[in-house]
Amino acid sequence: MTTDADALPGVVLLGSSGFIGRRIAASLAGKARVTAPSRNSGNRNPDSPAGPQEHNATSTMADIAALDAAALDATALDITAPGTLLPVLRYLKAPGTVIHAVSYVGSDPDLAREVNEAGTRNVVEQCRQSGNPRLIYLSTASVHGMGPHRGGGPYPCLPASAASAARAEAERMVLDYGGEVVRPNLVFGRGDRWLAPGLLRIIDTAGGWPGDGAARLSVIDAGSLGELVAGLALAESQPGEAFYAAYPEPIPVSVLVEGLCRASGRPVPPLLGDAPEVWQSLLDGGFSSHQIDLVTVDHFYPSERLWRISGVLPGAAPAVGMFRS
Repeated sequence: MTTDADALPGVVLLGSSGFIGRRIAASLAGKARVTAPSRNSGNRNPDSPAGPQEHNATSTMADIAALDAAALDATALDITAPGTLLPVLRYLKAPGTVIHAVSYVGSDPDLAREVNEAGTRNVVEQCRQSGNPRLIYLSTASVHGMGPHRGGGPYPCLPASAASAARAEAERMVLDYGGEVVRPNLVFGRGDRWLAPGLLRIIDTAGGWPGDGAARLSVIDAGSLGELVAGLALAESQPGEAFYAAYPEPIPVSVLVEGLCRASGRPVPPLLGDAPEVWQSLLDGGFSSHQIDLVTVDHFYPSERLWRISGVLPGAAPAVGMFRS
C-alpha cells in the first residue's frame, strides 16, 4: 500500500546539523522523504575552525527535530571513510537526490583536503556505485578568489586559500559527475560563526573600517539559502550547472557594518580610507589578503537563475535587523 510519504521524492541530506544544512532540512520538511545521516562525533574535533559556509559533519535526530520523524532515518556516516554512505544510498529509491552540505573552511590544509576533496570524492564514487542519484553540492563563491567580481561572469576558479582550493576541486568532481553546485558568498543568521565575528574583529583590529565602505557584496540569510537549495532539489535536475545564491541586489559593506554594530550595541566605526598602515594592521592581526579583499572589494554575483528554478520568491537584504535573525 502506498502512503502519502512514499509518494514524496527521496533526499539524502549530508551535513543536516550544520549552519545551513539544518535550514535545508527544515525547508524540505513535508516536501520530501529526508534521510539525514550522522557521523560518529568521536572521530573529529567538534571545535575545528569554522567559516561562513561550514557544516558540521555530525547530524542527530535532535538537531533536526523540525522534520517529520517518520520521514527521517539516521545512519552512521563519515564522508571521509569510503563506503559508509552506500547503505543509505542503496536505500534511496530512484529517482533520488543527494545534497552534500558538509565542508571544512578552516585554515588547516590537511583537513581541507581530507573533508572537502577526499570526502567529496568518496561521495561521488558511492553515488556512482549506487545507481547515480542526482547530486547537489553546497560550495562557496570564494572558489573565485580575489575580486573585484561585479555580476556577470563566468569567473574562473582561482581560490586564494587551502579550504577554497579543496572546495574548487570538489566542485570539479561534482560537475564532472553531472551534479549541480550552489555557491553562496556571505551568509548571515542565527548560528553564524564567521561573518559577524569576522567583521567585528576587523573593526577592533583596525580601529575602524578599512576603505570607504562602498564595496558591494552578495549576501543571503541562512534561511533563504536553505529554501533555495531545497527548492533546487525539488525542481527538475540541472546537470553540470553551477548557481550563485544571494539576494538579487548586492549590499554595500557599510550597510552590513552599520547593521551589525547597531545590533551589537556598538558605535558605527569611522571609515579609515586606504592608508597603507590600515591594511598592514589587519595583516599583522592575522587576516589574509583574501579575507580582507572579501569585504573591502566588490564581490557580487548573478543569482536570478537559482531563484527562478527553485521556485522561491526573491528576497531583499533587510536594511535593519539582519544580524538579529
